[in-house]
Amino acid sequence: MKQPGRHISLLFDLFVLNQHVRRLLSLALADVTLRADEYAVYSLLFEQGPLTATEMARRMGMPLTTLLDYLRAMEGRRHLRRDPHPRDGRAQQLSLTLSGTAEHRRTNIAWELMRGKLERSLRIPVSDVRRALQALDDAVTSSLENLESEATRAG
Repeated sequence: MKQPGRHISLLFDLFVLNQHVRRLLSLALADVTLRADEYAVYSLLFEQGPLTATEMARRMGMPLTTLLDYLRAMEGRRHLRRDPHPRDGRAQQLSLTLSGTAEHRRTNIAWELMRGKLERSLRIPVSDVRRALQALDDAVTSSLENLESEATRAG
């Protein structure tokens, strides 16, 4: 669908896309307990756990303090398990509890229905879209590192 404003800039396109994705996720997950952002955190532990909080923050591209807020909420629901790290006595390995896994699975049903509809709506292969998104993420990460480095040198 042709939309006005698509010629403004790549960053504008990303802003608009983010607005659409947020609405889509909100509607698709309206009947489950977890919000989309929470489901993403649970999914990382479900798919790749156990992980440390630092590993999780890095993989999710978010500040550690933000991730810790999610972990506190998960802990309050009794969805988070903490175990000593086998090689680093200061770190903890985090994983989902049985009730956390059950909540993830309940949300996954709604998520998968939405994902399937979205992917069927694509006019190019999912693998191409994901490759482009990963390349964009690499470029954003590089630009962010450069800006942070410049700010450190200037400050």
